[in-house]
Amino acid sequence: MCSIGSRSCHLRLGRGPVRAALLLIPVIMMLWCTVTGAELIDRIVAIVNGDIITLSELRAVSLKYLQKMNAKFDLAYGKEQIEEAERRILDQLIDEKLIDQEADRLAVVITDREVDSAVRDMQSRNKVTDAQFEELLAEEGMTLQVYREQLRKQMKKVRLIDQEIRSRVQVPPGEIEAYYEKHAGDFNIPPQVRLQQIRLIIPPQSTEEELARLRAQTESILARIRQGEDFTALVGLYSQDPSAAMGGDMGIFRQSELLTALDEYAFSMKEGEVSPVIQTVTSFHILKVLERREPTALSEEERKNEIKDVLYNQKVENDFKEWLKKLRKKSYLAFNL
Repeated sequence: MCSIGSRSCHLRLGRGPVRAALLLIPVIMMLWCTVTGAELIDRIVAIVNGDIITLSELRAVSLKYLQKMNAKFDLAYGKEQIEEAERRILDQLIDEKLIDQEADRLAVVITDREVDSAVRDMQSRNKVTDAQFEELLAEEGMTLQVYREQLRKQMKKVRLIDQEIRSRVQVPPGEIEAYYEKHAGDFNIPPQVRLQQIRLIIPPQSTEEELARLRAQTESILARIRQGEDFTALVGLYSQDPSAAMGGDMGIFRQSELLTALDEYAFSMKEGEVSPVIQTVTSFHILKVLERREPTALSEEERKNEIKDVLYNQKVENDFKEWLKKLRKKSYLAFNL
């Protein structure tokens, strides 16, 4: 399911997690049998005005959710966790039914042409052909037709929220100024550094002798750099960090985003400067500052636009919750979970 505030529904394309998650299916199915105390029998678990939600619908969504959570976090599920997940997912399914019904009542329509355009955009962003796209959908347990219908529903939901909520939200200038006075420090860009490194990993349970030998090797590499040898060439010869594939370029960091030992050197050096050998718990490091970006303040226009976006999104989220609450109050809802 897609988040309430999202503008579009993005397919998560992947191979490993899907296959790994399949191993969880028998475990969850057995636990569900335990939860029900018997075999799985389909029945109505909720009535939303004139529409129903069945146990099989709920279980289908719950199973996908638990598979993804297990693949991502390697979690273990018991009876209580599954029951709690089902209650939360049923609540979301009810909200989605209500939103879909309201969209139909207000004659919100998404045409086939609009769905076609959204699918083409998805394929373009993922750089896949029609055949590859259908193959990836199959790995997610989905056909193109099912995906199109899910996408249509999400687009209808976004259009409804645009029409009923977003179009009515206003952010007065006074609120922007008040927010800035309270959060002024949030609108300055902090100092940043782009780093290159050579990293030699310390094997687990290394002896003092092994540590000394590894430090000596790192010091020897540093000496060659000081004598004028090319840092990038030495990265290719010695670095054991994944960044070695990019010539040791680690990317851009703000202060406190690195390990403390690395952070202290990274932000105390000038552009082009090379650190001494730095020892952390797992490695010996040599850092080079490729680029320094000094702290800057956003312009007045940038500041106002950013604050307006923050406040606008907060208002949309709050108004959506209130709108949904009112929709629930005037609807007929019955539960049997």
